[in-house]
Amino acid sequence: MADAKPRAVPTLTRLAGGEMSVRVRTFDWSTTPLGPIEAWPPSLRLAVDMILATNFPMAVRWGPELCLIYNDAYAPALHERHPTALGMLFTAHSPDFQASLRTVHDDILSGASGGYAFEKLPLTVLRTGDTAPRLASFRVSYSPLPDATAANGIGGVLVTAVEIAETAEIEKALHETEQRYRMALKAAGGVGTWDWDIKANRVYADPGYARLHGLSEDYGHAGLPVQSFTRAVHPDDRDRIRDVSLAAMENGGDFADEYRLIQADGSVRWVHARGSCSLDADGTAARNGGIILDITDRKTVEADLVAARSELHHALEAARMGRWDHNPSTGARFWDSRACTIFGVSPAAANTLEAFEQLVIPEDLDGLRAGVAGALDPNGDGKINLEYRIRRPGEDTVRWIETFGQAYFDRGVCTRFVGVVSDVSERKAAELALERQQETLRLAVDAANVGIWDSDLETGHVAWSDRCYAMFGIPPGTPITADDFFAHVHPEDLNHAREAVDRSLDPQIRAEHALELRIIGRDDGVERWLSIRGEVMFSPEGQPQRFLGAVVNITDRKRAELHLRLLVNELNHRVKNSLATIQAIAAQSFNGSRSLPEAQEAFTNRIVALSEAHDLLTRENWEGADLHDIASRLVTLHGGPARFGLSGPAIRLSPRTALSLSMALHELATNAVKYGALSVPEGRVTIAWALAPGPGAQRLDLSWAERHGPPVTPPIRRGFGSRLIERGLAAELSGKASIHFEPEGVVCQIRALLDA
Repeated sequence: MADAKPRAVPTLTRLAGGEMSVRVRTFDWSTTPLGPIEAWPPSLRLAVDMILATNFPMAVRWGPELCLIYNDAYAPALHERHPTALGMLFTAHSPDFQASLRTVHDDILSGASGGYAFEKLPLTVLRTGDTAPRLASFRVSYSPLPDATAANGIGGVLVTAVEIAETAEIEKALHETEQRYRMALKAAGGVGTWDWDIKANRVYADPGYARLHGLSEDYGHAGLPVQSFTRAVHPDDRDRIRDVSLAAMENGGDFADEYRLIQADGSVRWVHARGSCSLDADGTAARNGGIILDITDRKTVEADLVAARSELHHALEAARMGRWDHNPSTGARFWDSRACTIFGVSPAAANTLEAFEQLVIPEDLDGLRAGVAGALDPNGDGKINLEYRIRRPGEDTVRWIETFGQAYFDRGVCTRFVGVVSDVSERKAAELALERQQETLRLAVDAANVGIWDSDLETGHVAWSDRCYAMFGIPPGTPITADDFFAHVHPEDLNHAREAVDRSLDPQIRAEHALELRIIGRDDGVERWLSIRGEVMFSPEGQPQRFLGAVVNITDRKRAELHLRLLVNELNHRVKNSLATIQAIAAQSFNGSRSLPEAQEAFTNRIVALSEAHDLLTRENWEGADLHDIASRLVTLHGGPARFGLSGPAIRLSPRTALSLSMALHELATNAVKYGALSVPEGRVTIAWALAPGPGAQRLDLSWAERHGPPVTPPIRRGFGSRLIERGLAAELSGKASIHFEPEGVVCQIRALLDA
């Protein structure tokens, strides 16, 4: 193999000069289905040589993907797609372009056609000497390109364009004729026309006809195979329309039919086609032409009318409604059989107003008369919708009736008053029972301090009780959506909350909605723990319709649990840190710079200070404390005023806040003694605090900053102490804490709720 001669790399045999010649040579064809130029078949290289050597607009579409290669003269026809169209696949073109020419290309590649030609196709060109591109008419042809390596001997399609010279007078006359034709077509209510040259299989379509069939207006005008148009016919109508066309071609004469066309966006339009098929002298079909009308709106109205009539009939039957029809001007009255049954009277007894009014409970009669008078007022809207009570003849039970009606007028006189009635006694009883249940529920909810929420999943309307608003820190009555709930969930609980909702809404799972999570109050910024219980109501078809439930504030319980966990963890951690602190104190005391008695005395004093700090932590669990006292004890324990700088106003802390801050400061100091500024004689710590600005509950801002200690390198992972401060302290104080390992020294920023 080492002695093998290098294989000659095939190239294009000749490339003419020009922009596209350079682009073809430098294009990375390996990114296309054609592959690199050296792998092209000879027939493709020859075709490309040919189009690049000519000044006529020519292009090649090669392979099943119809990859595009074109010359300089063809480039203006591509408009803004040049030069990115080089190497473009057929599927990258617009849908109407693909629909217009897919049949042409498929027939050529399959060998079914020897080519197609389109007369007078408008293309934009730029000739030598032209100052700007201009529109010209071309005869565009599509021809097969032989290729011995292809399965059926056809490798691609050659596209050629020859400009057609026309006089200005002919163009003007044609334009005027087309204008008159379009005006006549519009006056006749037409949308488009077609003319099918059956023997040449060319359908010449105007823009309206082409658009309805999802085809390019230009190619429709130039003529396309009939198969390009039949694709748009609805599958359910296709056989019938074909039979109509075949019958017209066999017998000649006029034809008409209605059918559906599928649009490019998937929508369906109804059309009415009227046309005529002419026969040659030998009786064979020659041309088929006509006009097409868009009747979609008419079909929609017809369908809606049929549906409305059916819905009205079924609605009255399903709702068990009775129908009434009166003519106040003549006194004629009609009740159907169901209306008579509802009122418990015979049709004869319903023929007089007096007989009807005797059924109405006296307390409701005046209101009913006023409602009727208002509907019969020609200056009003003629509508009536009332609920009133009746007592059927021979019965003691009172029944509730609801009526809907509409009055119609002729020159200010009511000539017809029609409507429906229904017995709503059961509904009124249910409403009364529901009202009592709601009052009982309200009392129970008030006693248990529970928030209630109700979400209509079909309309998106969300309702919260006042207590629910309070738990989210939002003023009652503020308009809300389902997104407002997720917007205030703590980031660490958000995924869990979304998963719980999704599982509850999933018809296949219908999981019980029960979770505990944290929220951040919108206006007050307070973190609260909530226990949420809910239930999703599904339709018979399995679609979620309503989501309702209750919310309980469990912040105190969660804080107690967290506090207990922190104390246990702190106890374990504090023992280790205490031993480490004692070790550090011993190292600082017995460092050889003082005598043994002096070192023993310093060591004893520091151990006593450590003990006093622990006493303070224990006491602060039950009593309040001043922040300055807490900081001062820390200073005494870890080196005195020379090692610390304190600044801040007098602030009284609650027991919980005092204990938590003491633990945090002690942790920071322990770490500073072991690794930070307090581990070297020149190190110094600054503790500064102030009340945080802003509305709502008072908050404390405190910063711990170390300087002049050993250079700080951020740890690879956070230890227990860092997690205790950044997570545990933040949750305990309804605030936040962050530790930054700056090169000059550790900096800790704490924001705490004073009344936590």
